[in-house]
Amino acid sequence: MSDRVTSPLRPPRIKQPELGRWLESRTGAVCDLWIARVHAYPPTSSGRPLKPPSGAQLRRTYTALCDSLKSGRFTAFDDELAQLARDGFQTGYRLSDLLYMIVALQDQTWQAITAEFLPERVAAYMQGLDNVLSMALTHIARVFHDEIQAGVAGELERAQWRLAQLDRAKSNFISIAAHELRTPITLIQGYSDILIQDFVDPADAQAAAVANGLMTGARRLLQIVNDMIAVSMIDNESLALNFQPVSLNHIFQIVVGDLKNDMAERSIDVHIAPPPPEIAGRTLYADSQRLYDAFMHLVGNSIKYTPNGGHVRIETRLLSLGSGEEPVIQIAVADDGIGIAPENRERIFEKFSGTTDALRHSSGRTKFKGGGPGLGLAVAKGVVEAHGGKIWVESPGYDEVKRPGTTVYVLLPMRAAPPSPRHRLNL
Repeated sequence: MSDRVTSPLRPPRIKQPELGRWLESRTGAVCDLWIARVHAYPPTSSGRPLKPPSGAQLRRTYTALCDSLKSGRFTAFDDELAQLARDGFQTGYRLSDLLYMIVALQDQTWQAITAEFLPERVAAYMQGLDNVLSMALTHIARVFHDEIQAGVAGELERAQWRLAQLDRAKSNFISIAAHELRTPITLIQGYSDILIQDFVDPADAQAAAVANGLMTGARRLLQIVNDMIAVSMIDNESLALNFQPVSLNHIFQIVVGDLKNDMAERSIDVHIAPPPPEIAGRTLYADSQRLYDAFMHLVGNSIKYTPNGGHVRIETRLLSLGSGEEPVIQIAVADDGIGIAPENRERIFEKFSGTTDALRHSSGRTKFKGGGPGLGLAVAKGVVEAHGGKIWVESPGYDEVKRPGTTVYVLLPMRAAPPSPRHRLNL
């Protein structure tokens, strides 16, 4: 077919229905050759060719383009492009592979037009087609990226589900293992006590040392088992508290008394500051045993990360949260130890999250920087939050030379009566 000559300044006005009818009439010259080009150069993944779209699928896309141009409604064409993008994503195509298909269609159309028309009409046809195919490229890119995001979201959801399952399994294992271990450990403690009292001659220093070592080890192991049970209950939100009137200062004195041997071994001074008058005359309802456990871990941790000859100080003060709010007690456990890096301030309260290298792990309640099971601070956090309080740590940073120190802050409600279940402070 020939075309009349027109001025290059005034190319013929081509309407989309005319362009659609022309493309429809040139299926063999455009669509069939386009399909052949796409099939001739399939993309590869891991060195192997990927399966290209079927000829029927590409033909449907071409037909939808023709129909959409004729009708001016591009829903069908958009649907075919979206399906092409989704299928390509599932096959393993890259976005550039899919965009190549549209560019190949554009190129094949251009070859067919230039073979049939004069330049003016070629320019007019291609101008009308370029607008449509540019939108097609954008549409494919958007659908392809939506598929990527959906795939990532699905993988994240599945990963979160698997992690939740693993966490539940871990919590169940901890709970079962701890309860199974508690009975034999209690028996070891009991028989060790009988050995010390009835069978070991106090004059036999070696036998006494062996029996006392057995008793000390059993107590240490029982404490770890109790922490495992507490962590399990905290995870399951089943940590029961026995609220009674308590004296925080009395709890601190018991903690320091139970740690006196550890303090003496490391030459650490632990000072309990006298409570201010506004606290001394008021009643705090709490679970004394659970608070003892929490502060035993907090003070013991301060001793562990304070070099020999250092100091730990326990202070309390009353804070007011505002009109109508019950006051809170702030407890600060401060040391002049090696401090803690900013990135570890939150992580130390997670279970099994010791900051020491696991390959250099060394158990010990008093050894400087000695490792542990990583449960103590998790237990302390769970106990404090179960009371409706809050716990956090502040430190200028980690430095074994300058020893900037660390302060752990605990907030507890100053209640004059037992609280409602699962009460929390709005802090």
